[in-house]
Amino acid sequence: MHNQIKLFYVTVVIAMGGCVLSPAFGQQVKPDCIDDNRDCMISAAEAYLDALITHDASNVPFAKMARRTEQGAVTAVGEQALRDSTKLQPDMTEHANTRYFVDEQTNNVVVYTLLRIPGTKADPNRKSYSDGRDPSPSTVHLAERFKVEKGLITEIEALFWIEDGTDQGVSNWPD
Repeated sequence: MHNQIKLFYVTVVIAMGGCVLSPAFGQQVKPDCIDDNRDCMISAAEAYLDALITHDASNVPFAKMARRTEQGAVTAVGEQALRDSTKLQPDMTEHANTRYFVDEQTNNVVVYTLLRIPGTKADPNRKSYSDGRDPSPSTVHLAERFKVEKGLITEIEALFWIEDGTDQGVSNWPD
């Protein structure tokens, strides 16, 4: 009987531990890879870019205290704040003409891409532009630096320019 009680308590503790560690309770997303190589770092950066489009960062491998800086101002600190911020970005149809530049020695990925904003708001809770205007058809020319260590994004630094009037702007970057 004593062993059955011990077994019961061990089972309860293991079950509770599984609940506490489940992603639903905010556990950090495991990265697809943990190597500090080009493909792994690009994979992490691309997961974030895709999350901007889908408004779902549940699969982005953020470090617990990751930080995002936008136009020189810190806009989110911490894994949960970064996940929440992607839900409020303007509606976008894609990131296009994306270029990756990787420095494996410093664990940095620099991304140049175009974000297509059709100008409609599927969700009224999503952000307007930083100047308070509602999104109009536009192309966001985005340069973003990601620091990726062991597959986890630790820093994001974004600089962008919004080309109003079209969601089909071109990069003018040489192919």
